[in-house]
Amino acid sequence: MPITETITDTFRTNEFDPINHRKDHDGRFYSISQSVKKQLFTGGGLPKEYKELSETLNGLSIMVRKPAIELITYLNKTNFDAPVTRYVLYGKTGSGKSISLAHILHYGSNAGMVLVHVPWVPNWVRFPKGCTPSVIHPNMYDHPIESVEWLRHFSTQNGLLMQKLELKTTETYTWSKREMTAAGSPLSELIDLGMNRAKYATDCVAALLGELKKAAVSKRCRVLVVIDGFNAFFSPKSKVQREDKSIVLPTEFVLTDAFLSLTRNDWTNGAIVVSVDASALPLELRESPLPRYQLGKQGFEHLDPFIPIEVPNYSEKEFHSQIDYYIERNWLQQPKARTDRGRAELSFTSGNHPLSLMKLVAPY
Repeated sequence: MPITETITDTFRTNEFDPINHRKDHDGRFYSISQSVKKQLFTGGGLPKEYKELSETLNGLSIMVRKPAIELITYLNKTNFDAPVTRYVLYGKTGSGKSISLAHILHYGSNAGMVLVHVPWVPNWVRFPKGCTPSVIHPNMYDHPIESVEWLRHFSTQNGLLMQKLELKTTETYTWSKREMTAAGSPLSELIDLGMNRAKYATDCVAALLGELKKAAVSKRCRVLVVIDGFNAFFSPKSKVQREDKSIVLPTEFVLTDAFLSLTRNDWTNGAIVVSVDASALPLELRESPLPRYQLGKQGFEHLDPFIPIEVPNYSEKEFHSQIDYYIERNWLQQPKARTDRGRAELSFTSGNHPLSLMKLVAPY
């Protein structure tokens, strides 16, 4: 049966399922229900400014843009029997990469895929809540608090699906002389242990990712990996220090090792979508937004081959759609915004840059 839709506004679509988004929807907003927002983004995934704006405007809407349409087209045509394809979103900071990833998360959820989502890798590198030497891996470092939070985020995003899939561990995990997770245990036990015992949380994350990889290969589930700020895994510095004040590199984090293992293309029945962003790296490494520069030699070789997808500034159509949305929500009340001259001024001043435009029209 052909897909039909009713256009409610020139800048809106009532096609709320990302699986059906295509070129016809380019530049139009679609609404996300409160329940879906709570499921997907309670633990992160929306930039702070965008999240606050959606709360102020009493509803989350996402613009369907070409990068997401391109990705959805690829994902809809994916041969899941082949090794996983890696996609890398790139573009200037504030161009909309995180929102495109949010769009893809919604797609993956509707497609029945297990979501493995890292909202913003630099949080683990630059703003750790307490790194400790690993209890299992020599010379490596755990993120106990972040790991507990991530497991909770994973559980919120995938709780109902995981109950339905009834995935079980394929090996026995020994945590101490008295504590272990036996082979054949529900993956929920692994998740619950990590959430309740921060000491083991990081290794529970690593174990969970390894089990999901195996489950995907054996066709017990399909996995969508979405990671924002992926290049931070290869940053030359972090805010974590040893007792001798020497810097712990991100590649020495157990979490980094676990997610790098998952983003290799040595498994099937899944897809990997990451973003690279200049703001994920130190100030001296922000000259170019291109993947080769942002990832560095090590990161580029890790992901190669991959499909690069640029997230550019707004097109003219997208710009006008964004202005129409701000006007409709009474966020932009300046009468000039309804005139060609006023819009031309906003376009010139913002350079059609999404974040700059958002800040430019803010009423404070």
